[in-house]
Amino acid sequence: MEKIIRITISLLFSFLIFAMPLVAQDDATNLEDNRADEIVYVPFEYEPYDPLIPQLFAFDKHHGIFAGINNVENKIVIVSHKGDGTISIAHEFLVDREVGRHDKHHIYRPKSVAIYDGMVAFLASHRDSCYFAVLDMNGNLVKRLYFPGFASAFSYSPSADELYISGENETGFDVIVLDTSNGVSRVDMKDVMRLHYQKPRMSEVIAVRDPYGVGMAVIAMGVVFLALLMLYLVFRQLGAQMLAIQKRRSQKPVEKPSEKKIEPKRESVSSNAAISEGVYAAIAAAIHLYSEEIHDVENTVLTINKVSRTYSPWSSKIHGLNTYYKR
Repeated sequence: MEKIIRITISLLFSFLIFAMPLVAQDDATNLEDNRADEIVYVPFEYEPYDPLIPQLFAFDKHHGIFAGINNVENKIVIVSHKGDGTISIAHEFLVDREVGRHDKHHIYRPKSVAIYDGMVAFLASHRDSCYFAVLDMNGNLVKRLYFPGFASAFSYSPSADELYISGENETGFDVIVLDTSNGVSRVDMKDVMRLHYQKPRMSEVIAVRDPYGVGMAVIAMGVVFLALLMLYLVFRQLGAQMLAIQKRRSQKPVEKPSEKKIEPKRESVSSNAAISEGVYAAIAAAIHLYSEEIHDVENTVLTINKVSRTYSPWSSKIHGLNTYYKR
């Protein structure tokens, strides 16, 4: 009976597994058929996608110009691509001087480069500041704008006539919007708009998710009690191990009567045994002779002699004194 029930349940599950995708497909087909009449396709123009991410290289096919970042020499390199397939470095622009500088964190480093309207635009930044610059095809500086804060990428929107500079710091994101209606090379600080997104702090996130602090209290108490429980288990196991060791040391092995060693009996010598007078006389004579032979015979002779030493500047102590004492 139990075997029949198991077979029946397995067959039902198999049927459900195979039937559900078919039902879902039918529903999707019906939904598409019902909404086919409601879909209206509105054509609109797409502009070339310019991602707001750092770009190390840029290429302009119309002018045959290739621009890149040389991080080793801290330069923007403009390379010309000729029709015969040869490539040569046309111009270089120094982003910031590095030789003789000790303030390494204040040196501007190139972050991103692009080519807009026949101009080479790049972004350079350090820890506390950044600048956006525009070069012509000959590597000459056309425009440079400085902004506070770190920035790492920029993007250009021809349809909106705006250029966006973005950077991330510890507190949030900064976005700088430049008006490019007069061209990329004619941007001005008067038309700058700055946007700042403040990252929420962890304390603010916790305050929103747990306004009354119940979850924080439960977590803190759980951690404390868990630590105490672990300490209790560790000390309990340690105490049991120490008691077992002490018990094993206190127990001594019991020897069987058959295994006891039989020691030979020793005969005690009585101190009252009779010793003759000649033995005492021989012992005394031996001690006397031994004490007489310890020291050799020595003559009392005095060996004190007077030695005269002549004067020598090498042994004179006056030459070792400081010159200040002579004055």
